[in-house]
Amino acid sequence: MATVLARFQEIQAQQEERYMGFNNHLTTISTAMGSLVQALHRIEDTLRDHVAPHRAPVTSPDQEQPTTSAGASGQEAPPQRQATRTPPPAEEQPPRKRSLR
Repeated sequence: MATVLARFQEIQAQQEERYMGFNNHLTTISTAMGSLVQALHRIEDTLRDHVAPHRAPVTSPDQEQPTTSAGASGQEAPPQRQATRTPPPAEEQPPRKRSLR
């Protein structure tokens, strides 16, 4: 009976050791995630401070939107799309690197 009890205590100690190691890993990951979130918030604040002055003013929803002739019949005009950046012509694009497979 003493050997069974000793074996049980040995297994229990191993389990506790594994749990503590796993818990330490989780604590490390949690701390790193917290630091990452703080860094992302700082980046967001920096971008907001630097980009916001250069942006066009945003119209609030309560301001009247321009409508087309269909607007006179009670339907709103389709939303205006922002211009998207087009890629440069092929001759201006650098050649792509080939993989070494």
